[in-house]
Amino acid sequence: MGGAINTLAFPAPNLPRQFYEDELKTRPDLVWLETVNKERIPACHVRGGSSGKTLLYSHGNAEATGDLGLHLEYIDSLAHFTGADVFSYEYVGYSLSKLQGCQPSEAACLRSIDAAWRYLVDMQKIPPQQIIIFGRSIGSGPSVDLASRKEVEGSQHSPLNAAGVVLQSPLESGARAVLGHVTSFLGYHLDIFRNYEKIDKITSPVAIMHGTRDEVVPYANGEALYKKLLNPFPPLWIDGHGHNDMPQARCFNYVKEFVRHLNKGRT
Repeated sequence: MGGAINTLAFPAPNLPRQFYEDELKTRPDLVWLETVNKERIPACHVRGGSSGKTLLYSHGNAEATGDLGLHLEYIDSLAHFTGADVFSYEYVGYSLSKLQGCQPSEAACLRSIDAAWRYLVDMQKIPPQQIIIFGRSIGSGPSVDLASRKEVEGSQHSPLNAAGVVLQSPLESGARAVLGHVTSFLGYHLDIFRNYEKIDKITSPVAIMHGTRDEVVPYANGEALYKKLLNPFPPLWIDGHGHNDMPQARCFNYVKEFVRHLNKGRT
């Protein structure tokens, strides 16, 4: 089961180096991060937002925006529409990191988001209270893990103090998304991104959106996570939509409403 879950969880796109040379390395907002294992990963820091908030974005992987080089237009639009800065980092084993020979895994994703957190709060001196942790699909794994922890190695700031969390099409766990609850119990030690064990430790407000006809991560995953929240924001359940056809304008507007909610201090 572990091999099946990992294969489905980390289908990193296979694109030529020239694509990244043309699309990613030419970005003026490109920065390089280093994990605690000395792995180098790229990230883009889209600035200019008026809301005073920064979205720490963890991407999905099975759709057309499945690595940093493929979703540049998306993060530019997200920043423009929501009025927030957007910091989108890459997972170890994806895009330019993959070309360096690195392999993706759950642990590698967690090292990656930790590096992103250190960059924002320790290097850029952005207070945690101005950061919204945003995870999409498989990106809900590192996002929930980060937001539920008191500490990050090498950082002086706790993710528990983040302004809020946004989850789009989140999974309860790798096994529960792919194989259901019973199999996740039988193969517990092979399961990955066990969000259902962590999400009730998040003290910040959490906003969840999910399509009711999601064929990749069943809608029941989002519902189950919502029921465990300590500090829920009204969810967005989008009738008739699946995993890869979520209406972008509605999703962006939901995030914008959440940003406004946080800026009004309703916690």
